[in-house]
Amino acid sequence: MNKTTARRIADALTWARIWGAAPVTLLAWLDMTWWFFAGYVAMALTDLFDGFFARRATPSPGARDFDGLADLFFSVMTLVWIWMLMPDFYVTYGLIYLPILVVIEIYLVTSRLRHPALVIPHFEFGRFCMALFCFLLPVMIVFGDQPWFIHSVLVLGTLSKLQLARYFWGASSSQRAGDLAG
Repeated sequence: MNKTTARRIADALTWARIWGAAPVTLLAWLDMTWWFFAGYVAMALTDLFDGFFARRATPSPGARDFDGLADLFFSVMTLVWIWMLMPDFYVTYGLIYLPILVVIEIYLVTSRLRHPALVIPHFEFGRFCMALFCFLLPVMIVFGDQPWFIHSVLVLGTLSKLQLARYFWGASSSQRAGDLAG
């Protein structure tokens, strides 16, 4: 397979993950939990295979991080789907983690806006945490409320976001220093 075809397949899988959010949201709204589960797993698999093809493909045009934006969208939608399917989740767990994650995400978004040239890295720890986060909702559907697992996912996810924020802090600081020197 040539690199251009691999890029097309990777981008198509990313678009499938984005467009798959609408029917999966409808399934959650209709409380069709097991159909939702199947759709959610299919969307998670598009993320897995997207990465497989993207590593064999030509770089994205314009150095955009299409997959990273799709991952962010999938993460936000997962939180929406948790709220739709298990409204007690945020009362039980969200009050501890949600404010911290919101502040970190606001910092990351504003950093990207202020420094559009910053490349968003894909740390191995972040990939592991994203995969673990993708298991959160399916585990909750299949096994119910497992506090040890939920806290583990949320703590590791917060640490992953902090790792990314630390990288952005260092990269934007060195970029600012370079701007001052130049």
